[in-house]
Amino acid sequence: GYGLARFKFRKWKNKDMTLWFLSQRFLPPMATAIPFFLFMKAFRLLDTRIALIMTNATFIMPFAVLIMRDVFKELPVELEESALVDGASRFTSFLKIALPLAAPAVAVSAVLCFSFSWNEFIFALILTYQKAQPVTVVIAGVEHTQGIQFWFVATRLLSAILPPAILVLTVQRYIVRGLTFGAVKG
Repeated sequence: GYGLARFKFRKWKNKDMTLWFLSQRFLPPMATAIPFFLFMKAFRLLDTRIALIMTNATFIMPFAVLIMRDVFKELPVELEESALVDGASRFTSFLKIALPLAAPAVAVSAVLCFSFSWNEFIFALILTYQKAQPVTVVIAGVEHTQGIQFWFVATRLLSAILPPAILVLTVQRYIVRGLTFGAVKG
């Protein structure tokens, strides 16, 4: 996101790269389910966490890049330029100036990306069998010989919503600032 906001690329224009990231968000996950399955099978990654990480990253990274690109576009360039004049490198100005200013948006982006990957079901169902099944697939597969035990499902659902709830409560102060970042120009 920072690279798209601050640098001009010659071979591929920034607008083209942004449209490419946006097109990745429009791609329906089911259109890539079979290619992902065949890829993971060819590299023996079925039923591994690496397979889930790779597929989730494929669909979540464009979202995070687009959010962060808009955030870094809103930050004043003059702050980074003054750091460069004072002798800081481009990386140092990013690390010490741009990143702390964008911390609320980074927190919001991280929470949303975590939420998307935590709730992802289709690829988790297709790419995992037993060892690497996430909690969404485990909950969906709960059935006993006497039928569905609703108290058992309810306890698993409660344990499934605890990690995201704790994460949101932890970064709550950043979420409000990050969601409203760049909402009003002036």
